[in-house]
Amino acid sequence: MSARTLVKFVLLAEAFAVTTFGLGWWSVPLVAAAWGLGSRSSRKALFAAFAALGGWASLLLLDVARGPVSTMGSQLGGVMKLPPFALYALTLIFPMLLAWCAATLMPTIRKPQVEATAR
Repeated sequence: MSARTLVKFVLLAEAFAVTTFGLGWWSVPLVAAAWGLGSRSSRKALFAAFAALGGWASLLLLDVARGPVSTMGSQLGGVMKLPPFALYALTLIFPMLLAWCAATLMPTIRKPQVEATAR
């Protein structure tokens, strides 16, 4: 991985984290869609998915540093009859799926409109 790619990854991950912190979880597909439109990489959806995971992992680590996340995980896991680890894994898988879907679909949705105007 080149330094340029690493910088892009960190910036995109923090874009996911900052927008999620400020606007909520629904901002993940918006950021990923913008990335999908702007990126020329063939693996843009995978890149966005892992950046979303990184951004939400940083938010989760921030919560771990500030409060009793393990207590909350145990209590919520007890109610849902899941181990706390499964809740943490689902918390990180959710933004990955949202980002992958948005980064994959947005360029495909936009492409027919561009071709229609070119004719």
